[in-house]
Amino acid sequence: MRNLAALVLPSCFDPGRIRGRRLSAVFPALVVALAVFVVLLLAAAASAQTVIYPKTGQRFALLGRGEPTVVVLNGLASSIGEWMPLVRRVSAQTSVFVYERRGNGRSPVIASARGSRVISEELNEMLDDLGIVGPFVLVGHSLGAVYAQTFARLYPGQVSGLLLVDPSVEQLDRFMMGEDEETLMPPMTLVFSPGAKAEYRGRRMAITDREEAPPMPADIPVTVLSAGRNMTGGYSELQAQVTALQSMMAAGSADGRHLVVENAGHNIQKEAPHAIELEIARLVAIGRSRIWDMPRKEATPEGSPQDDQSE
Repeated sequence: MRNLAALVLPSCFDPGRIRGRRLSAVFPALVVALAVFVVLLLAAAASAQTVIYPKTGQRFALLGRGEPTVVVLNGLASSIGEWMPLVRRVSAQTSVFVYERRGNGRSPVIASARGSRVISEELNEMLDDLGIVGPFVLVGHSLGAVYAQTFARLYPGQVSGLLLVDPSVEQLDRFMMGEDEETLMPPMTLVFSPGAKAEYRGRRMAITDREEAPPMPADIPVTVLSAGRNMTGGYSELQAQVTALQSMMAAGSADGRHLVVENAGHNIQKEAPHAIELEIARLVAIGRSRIWDMPRKEATPEGSPQDDQSE
């Protein structure tokens, strides 16, 4: 994975040619988009019906019945409410668990930057405590896709499928920030909560944790959905690079699929939710066909298996 840039960048991307122009073209529109995003996020959060996890105060929702359980890992600075319309539809076919990581939505703030390993371990512990057993179909959006990949690498016996929705790509992050990340972070994150800012600071640590985790077994089905609209401020070559790198996230699976959602930008769950719903249905069907051959619960350092299904 660390050699992906060497494989793709030389053929389609010359950072020196466009680095000097990138912020003037992208930054103003990005700030406006973030402001609009927060307004929509607050409205969505207000409409979500959630339960509080007593151990940490995090909010979650568990809807529907059936296996495998779909587990949604939302993106940076995102809330449960953003996913609830889609979650309610998917819950008609199986169980769906969606939660807010610490510092996101209305869950308690944690100020320190954290990687994807600790976030995966916390999710595993939370599912254990709530009696929600695998196998799981993980749905990760943006930075949440990095967490989903890390979870699948750490607990492969608990994962029957992986859906990555416009997953974060490190090369795009470095293109936007260059070497000026600490200088540019404050204006970029004016609309973020303290917890979201901490998660933003930890995103490269999250990618490192993913790469240092054991390889994911090739028999776990992986689908990657990429935004069809150019999200790089008009740089078509960079968008092509991002899409190519996203497609390679599915290449290691024996049942890997990469689909470009032509009518959607980064927030596919809002702009083209049907595309996500269709892929979830496919992965759920595959998971059901394999449940009989999967262990009910993989032993973890945090505790022993649990067999009860909670609300």
